[in-house]
Amino acid sequence: MEYNPEFLSQCFIHTLSPQPEPRRAAESKLTELADHPNYALAVLRLVAEQSIDEQIRHAASVNFKNHLRSRWAPSFDSSFTPILDSEKDQIKILIVNLMLNSTPRIQSQLSESLSLIGQHDFPKSWPTLLPELVSNLRAASQSDNYPSINGILGTANSIFKKFRYQYKTNDLLVDLKYCLDNFCAPLLEMFLRTAALIDSMVGSGGGSPVTLKPLFESQRLCCRIFYSLNFQELPEFFEDHMKEWMTEFKKYLANSYPVLESSVEGLGLVDELRAAVCENISLYMEKNEEEFKDYLNDFAQAVWTLLGNVSQSSSRDSLAVMAIKFLTTVSTSVHHTLFAVDGVIPQICQSIVIPNVRLRDEDEELFEMNYIEFIRRDMEGSDIDTRRRIACELLKGIATNYKQQVISIVSVQIQNLLTSYAANPAANWKDKDCAVYLVVSLSTKKAGGNSVSTDLVDVQSFFGSVVVPELQSQDVNAFLMLKAGALKFFTMFRNQIPKGLALQLFPYLIQFLGSESNVVHSYAASCIEKLLLVKDEGGRSRYTSADVAPNLLVLINNLFTAFRFPESEENQYIMKSIMRVLGVAEITPEIAGPCIAGLTSILAEVCKNPKNPIFNHYLFESVAVLVRRACERDISLIPSFETSLFPILQEILGNDVTEFLPYTFQLLAQLVELNRPPISDIYMEIFKLLLSPDSWTRNSNVPALVRLLQAFLEKAPEKLNQEERLAQVLGIFNRLVSVPSTDEQGFFVLNTVIENLDYGAISPYVGHIWNALFTRLQSKRTVKYIKSLLIFMSLFLVKHGFANLVDSMNSVQAGIFSVILEQFWIPNLKLITGPIEVKLVSVASTRLICESLTLSDAGAARHWGKMLDSIVTLLSRPEEDRVGDEPEMPDITENTGYTVAFVNLYNAGRKEEDPLKDIKDPREFLATSLAKLSALSPGRFPQIISENLDPANQAALHQICSAYNCPVV
Repeated sequence: MEYNPEFLSQCFIHTLSPQPEPRRAAESKLTELADHPNYALAVLRLVAEQSIDEQIRHAASVNFKNHLRSRWAPSFDSSFTPILDSEKDQIKILIVNLMLNSTPRIQSQLSESLSLIGQHDFPKSWPTLLPELVSNLRAASQSDNYPSINGILGTANSIFKKFRYQYKTNDLLVDLKYCLDNFCAPLLEMFLRTAALIDSMVGSGGGSPVTLKPLFESQRLCCRIFYSLNFQELPEFFEDHMKEWMTEFKKYLANSYPVLESSVEGLGLVDELRAAVCENISLYMEKNEEEFKDYLNDFAQAVWTLLGNVSQSSSRDSLAVMAIKFLTTVSTSVHHTLFAVDGVIPQICQSIVIPNVRLRDEDEELFEMNYIEFIRRDMEGSDIDTRRRIACELLKGIATNYKQQVISIVSVQIQNLLTSYAANPAANWKDKDCAVYLVVSLSTKKAGGNSVSTDLVDVQSFFGSVVVPELQSQDVNAFLMLKAGALKFFTMFRNQIPKGLALQLFPYLIQFLGSESNVVHSYAASCIEKLLLVKDEGGRSRYTSADVAPNLLVLINNLFTAFRFPESEENQYIMKSIMRVLGVAEITPEIAGPCIAGLTSILAEVCKNPKNPIFNHYLFESVAVLVRRACERDISLIPSFETSLFPILQEILGNDVTEFLPYTFQLLAQLVELNRPPISDIYMEIFKLLLSPDSWTRNSNVPALVRLLQAFLEKAPEKLNQEERLAQVLGIFNRLVSVPSTDEQGFFVLNTVIENLDYGAISPYVGHIWNALFTRLQSKRTVKYIKSLLIFMSLFLVKHGFANLVDSMNSVQAGIFSVILEQFWIPNLKLITGPIEVKLVSVASTRLICESLTLSDAGAARHWGKMLDSIVTLLSRPEEDRVGDEPEMPDITENTGYTVAFVNLYNAGRKEEDPLKDIKDPREFLATSLAKLSALSPGRFPQIISENLDPANQAALHQICSAYNCPVV
């Protein structure tokens, strides 16, 4: 585009307008111009115009950065026009110098822009960048120009970060060597020069916060670059110059800087540098322990002393956490003997652990003001970077080698805390909280399960004397943090609490649902939900519907009532608890009515603005489990459920609530499956909508739409013969199977058609089906597709006979069946998994060799033998490889969001039908079929078997036949 700074300036001025109309017009114009060649270059030149107002140039720099983010290296499916290579070259020439000579606000944006380019082009497509940065760094260093120095170091820090996060590959190591060769020496020079300036200013009593701040920021950036360049492995340069680095690192941990530390901002800057140093020495302890050992004692002492002087202020949390992490790393290393000195472990417990575990004002404020974040840290384990958790991790680390000492000392501390609480509960309640937190946080999870254990206390005794009194408190709004701690303890140690005692406490848990504290009623809901998951020996659920029944009505009522508390309107812990309760309880009409009313009321509200994906998922799961369990028990409830749900589901469909469409289709499928034929007209209207090609345009909807289509095909197959519906269904199959991302869904549709319609109905279309399948097999052959094809052919054979299978395939292309058999069926049979699928393909393959004329002639003997070998391989696999357990409902994590991904509703899942219910054991079927065949042609098959089955499979076949008292072939 032609460079017109005045026009661009006007556009950017208008983008800052508080008036929506000029702002939108300007944004629209800029979006239009962004597709023109050299747009980014024009904006960058505008940023460089010193005569233009800084606010406009800042807006342009932000626009430039966002433009690069979407267009420098657009993704494959991006609609954005990429920046031309010639324009990229010009930008690379200009950007470094412009960044260094810009004001701080603009420099920050251009530094980010430079980093974005570097992510894609550095170093291979931008070999001049690092030499240019080094040249500018040295020039800025000579004049002590720290704004430029820090701009360069900040940029280098950004582009070197990739060495922290990417897997070690040859390409990464080549890039790393290039950066080390060019930047190590200048980095050390800069670091030592700045260190000397700081020492000079501090030593002479000179220096002010204004002059010292950029120097400390420079040292922090040097430390972060040090971390990136050392992350993969210890470079030779850093090993050779370890003394220089470590000498300065120790200085920043051991020295104080009163000029800066007298202000909150200055102290924060010094602490950031110290935290970066702690992270660097932790890295060396983890990865370069042998080379670092000579410096360890000094650093351990410095960190120890530093921690004693770090106040409990939240502004110093980052430093405290990093410092404790370093000691934790040391505690689990070969140098753990530092902790063996008399008095060290008690001192750590007394001066580091207990002070950092005790509740602070900030914790209480978070508890009251942001319950979601409090729970995320406290219950869900995201608090690893908090003082409370990291202090306990330090104790765990020390206990790796000094377990009995840690147990003895901490047990005494816990008892002292509880004694202090008992002396004055109102004043010393935080001591009890600290004691409970120590027990919970120092517990260990047993391998292979959710059960936890602790050696600090006897769990049942501690629960009875310390926790139960809190749970039985009549005032659910008193000492709320103690109540939360007690509920958390109950939840964590639920497997060790005897069933009788837990059931006695169940009414108290229900009572806590009425607490005004969001944390407390959330923890109560979570505790109930987790209790109902407890399994005893043999995988039997400990708590049954009979255990829940006495309190069920009040439990359901309190759960729904808890949604009325401010900020708990979409509380995911309450909704998950409702889902779990409905999955365990016996759902009578008295329960079903209030539940469906409550759930549909909530659903109607969240449809207006879906914003909490986890809550909404559990909401739909709750509806699904209620429908399933209530209607399976009493089908007369179906009409009332339909009356409640249909208006909401139709609203979701009518308003195209994208986030909820997959859930809606799954619920509709569930309702269709529960219905008895004939299917009502309202469902048939949905069926018509389902057959429209427009319904299938969003891939995220496809699995749910297929699920719904299968339900209709199973419940109303006769409807397919009307209004060309079968052709429309097969058109959907054709569309899905042609694309690798949806081909499996296409087979689900096809298999349901084959299973539910007689051959006369489908025969006019069979040729088209094979054409579609063979076309895809030629164009894009994947293991998943071949397995799906094999399952389909097996289903076709058992439902409509091998004659129809072979003849219909060969009618498309003469002899194609033999080709498919030899190249795909026989070699891939052993890949099939899943109990129903294994039985289906093994039985179909057995019928093919034992009942079909296709493989009975002498010329097909080799195919016969190879097929039998594959069948035996499939059926001889260990049972656990062939048969999957009923999956547990997966947990929906906080990572779940509204994306294009389909989210399955576990409780609305389709029950897979076995097309061979009359055949119980595929191995027995193989043995008896071979026996019948052998009786017809005595002595014919032993030679074929010996020539085509490997010795292991010959032995396996012998075992299969012997197991069912069939003559060995």
